[in-house]
Amino acid sequence: MTRKLFGAGCWVLIATGVVHSMGHYGLVNAQGNTEAEKQLLSLMRANPQDMGLGFVRSMFDLLAGFSLTFVVLPIGMGLLGLVLLAHERRAPGLLRQGSIVYAGVYGIMTGIALRYWFPAPLFFLAAAFLCFAAAVATAPRQA
Repeated sequence: MTRKLFGAGCWVLIATGVVHSMGHYGLVNAQGNTEAEKQLLSLMRANPQDMGLGFVRSMFDLLAGFSLTFVVLPIGMGLLGLVLLAHERRAPGLLRQGSIVYAGVYGIMTGIALRYWFPAPLFFLAAAFLCFAAAVATAPRQA
């Protein structure tokens, strides 16, 4: 059961990144539907600042970069988890330890989503957290 729960959590993470990529595409192509949205996007794209060492970025650049990171990171964590799952038979206890780390990280991210974000990322992060927490609960303890 632990393997299935851990694997489900990994696939939820991969789905999270894929779904977020659609939102990212919408973000970088956004023009705004209302006059207020158009003005906000214009202000975010304008007035780039020197971030040091010749890196000049606008607020929109920073937002787009964080958004793209939220595409890549969950997919990478999900793929890493699937690799861990494929090799866990050679290292007893590895899946329980990995589940603890994943449950901790995605538990914290669920709290962040609850406070700062909206239902879609909250749902995906909570689903991943619940899968990993259940994997911890069902994993055998090492003697």
